Amino acid sequence: MLEMAKIVVQKTGEEIPVMYNPTELSLNKTVMLQGQGSNIQFQRVEDDDFTVSLFFDTYEQQGDVRSKTSRIAALTQPTVGTGERRDPPVVVFTWAGPLFVGIVKKLEQKFTMFLSSGVPVRAELTVTLKSVLTPEEDQHSQGKFNCRQLWQVRENDRLYLIAQQTLGDPDQWRLIAEANGIYDPLDFPRREDVGRMLVIVDTHGETFNGAANV
Repeated sequence: MLEMAKIVVQKTGEEIPVMYNPTELSLNKTVMLQGQGSNIQFQRVEDDDFTVSLFFDTYEQQGDVRSKTSRIAALTQPTVGTGERRDPPVVVFTWAGPLFVGIVKKLEQKFTMFLSSGVPVRAELTVTLKSVLTPEEDQHSQGKFNCRQLWQVRENDRLYLIAQQTLGDPDQWRLIAEANGIYDPLDFPRREDVGRMLVIVDTHGETFNGAANV
């Protein structure tokens, strides 16, 4: 049995079937880096926008093709709510399983055949989704569960400055001190500390396990 692709509205479970399966798909990721030379630091992995071309044809039924495409067009509209923030609904593009989760960022509709009455009966849609992550998925994209970060101590370093640059919060210097057995932060760095590699822990109190930051 032929498996048909569909768009599923995450919040309501509404399923919007495609009329014909796409002929190709691209799922791309971009690794965000900072620094240069020997001091390149991993920042996060981002899913590139997902674009798919869909074809709809109602000529045989002599019906308006917009009865099919309007459900996709509706996904560009903000959700109804009482708060200040109103975003288009989060959807899942699925084909033999979920492929991409995101918000419809752009929709291009091209009508290519019409009845004598002017009613469109054939359409080509290009749908572009922007990735949406859960908080846990966002943590994974930043490598917080599988990336070890190291800091090579320099003569003028201070723990609060290291915490600011690596964790984005100078108050997290205590985590770094505890993880590295630094018992007198006011006397850091001593001469023997210069050149030492410090293990940086995240704000969850866990040690990263992966690439170096020197």
